[in-house]
Amino acid sequence: MNVLANVNCAGVYARKNATLGQDSDSYPCRLGPRFAFIVSASAALLLLRCIDPVLADSWLPFHPSCGAITGLPCIFCGMTRALHLLLNGDFIGAIYFNWLAFPFLGAIIFLFALFAIEIAKRRVIWRLSMVLRVTRWRLTVFGLGLLLLWTLQTYLAVSQQKHELLNTRGPLYVLFVR
Repeated sequence: MNVLANVNCAGVYARKNATLGQDSDSYPCRLGPRFAFIVSASAALLLLRCIDPVLADSWLPFHPSCGAITGLPCIFCGMTRALHLLLNGDFIGAIYFNWLAFPFLGAIIFLFALFAIEIAKRRVIWRLSMVLRVTRWRLTVFGLGLLLLWTLQTYLAVSQQKHELLNTRGPLYVLFVR
């Protein structure tokens, strides 16, 4: 059985019944996206380890940071530099740019291992549809969590004077900091 086979995937999702003694979670069409995640995440982490994002910034005709546009950093500002430093073993530098690089990389490693086990066993172990049920309460908690993280990131950037994440001419910087 080919893991990446796309045979009757639409029918599998529509029927949701078992064939050949297998449940609907063991179909190859559900393992294909997991394999794609493993390949793309590996390639992205390898590129991020090898290419310095500060040097890659000079290749682009615009500044890709939201802090350059708004004046204040977003939740993930500095994440690319932090992941680059973390993958190269500079833990202090990674914490300086964005401490969220640690749980983010941990989540990627967890998903990488989980999806590798699922591909090896040819069976889906963890379905995201069961975990990600959307309710008003969860959306409210998620939104408040994002607001608190953004407030913390902004506070850390302003209090520690992280000039590479701030733009003193940005509209939010002028509104909130001065």
